[in-house]
Amino acid sequence: MVIQICARCQRPTGRPVVVAIGYGASAGGGVVYACPGECAAGFPKQRDPFEQTSPARDVPVRGQR
Repeated sequence: MVIQICARCQRPTGRPVVVAIGYGASAGGGVVYACPGECAAGFPKQRDPFEQTSPARDVPVRGQR
């Protein structure tokens, strides 16, 4: 795996753990990495943005029935 910089201690790690994923409409997303163990454990669990979405309703489109 590629060496990444830990978001907590700012040191390079050869075993990075993904602790967060940032979502952005215009600039895309970004991945936040941390060292395994103490640094990664210190980050709060991220909420899945698709976890509590309701399925699309069956709403007729204008002009269709």
